[in-house]
Amino acid sequence: MADLMTATCTYDSLVNKYGNFHVPAIRLYVDGSDAVQDLSLSIQSLEIFLSLSAASTAVIHLNNAYDQESRSFDSRIKNKFKLGTVVEVGIGYGSEIQKVLKGFVAVLGAEFGKNTCLVVTVADVRRLMMTGGVHHVLYDVSNYSDAVQTILGEYSKLCTAEIDATDDQLDKPLSQRSTDYDFITKELIAMGRCEREFLVVGGKAYFRKPHGTAGAICSLELGRELREFKIESAYTDLQVDVTGYNQQEQSVVTASATAKSKEALSSVMTGTPVHHIIDPQLDTQEKAGICAQAYADKQLSLAQNGSGVCVGLPELVPGRYVEVVMLEEMANKKLYVQTVTHRIGEEGFVTEFETGGWV
Repeated sequence: MADLMTATCTYDSLVNKYGNFHVPAIRLYVDGSDAVQDLSLSIQSLEIFLSLSAASTAVIHLNNAYDQESRSFDSRIKNKFKLGTVVEVGIGYGSEIQKVLKGFVAVLGAEFGKNTCLVVTVADVRRLMMTGGVHHVLYDVSNYSDAVQTILGEYSKLCTAEIDATDDQLDKPLSQRSTDYDFITKELIAMGRCEREFLVVGGKAYFRKPHGTAGAICSLELGRELREFKIESAYTDLQVDVTGYNQQEQSVVTASATAKSKEALSSVMTGTPVHHIIDPQLDTQEKAGICAQAYADKQLSLAQNGSGVCVGLPELVPGRYVEVVMLEEMANKKLYVQTVTHRIGEEGFVTEFETGGWV
């Protein structure tokens, strides 16, 4: 099974691996065993939503689980997917399966009608991190990455942690006054304390340098595996000025970054607009610079958008680049994947994706 954060592939290798994409397959692993085979499950549809910045989910509609005479669902199936059960979701073709989501049963419901179904929603660890309440904690650690390691240790049933260590040499305890998710993504990353991004893919939580994997997953070509593609670049010309304060030295620290469209650009203003960020907690030049660059990169990401539909590709996940080729100069880009939606149902296996930013 491929490592989703490092693997690269070609169209020919995927055709060979997946038997020309003919027989979509789903696996639901509970306690290491495949519940689809163990319980002879009939899956009407599966929709997996994978995100760079939100909780990833899988919504599973199970057929043939309801008995009309007893007016009840099969107790074996209900018990298999009771709330809180850890589930790994694998997709692919034939016997070639790629695990793309590890989470817990966050919602269990039913839809009654012509096709009465048991509906299971699996969410990844970020769902718990976002909804676990505000924590008031002091971390006696040397580096920000040590605090992240401590937090993720509480969620070891749902993920393993891969952390790019920071070298901060903190001289006082680190305070948390938010949810675990907000603490990592807002208090540490967005506020410029450390140059990292936080994402979860396939049961691994990554606290890593932004765009940590430079290589593209694969190349997509229209009329081959790529069915539809759209790209757009919005006018962007902005300077970001950040001001912080070093209390120990009683001095102001400043940093700047620019967000400017890489395409041909005609300026429509006599001067460049400036966005000001003032944050006393940015107490070093490095932190102010990280904050400025992070904000500028975010603006470019929002301005450089792409979306597409392709044959079902389990390897396509957020946090990686995908390369679009053989179209036109403005569209032939290596794009950073933000969200992926895998759908398996009556129409087969289709993957949709959205991107933000490119190189």
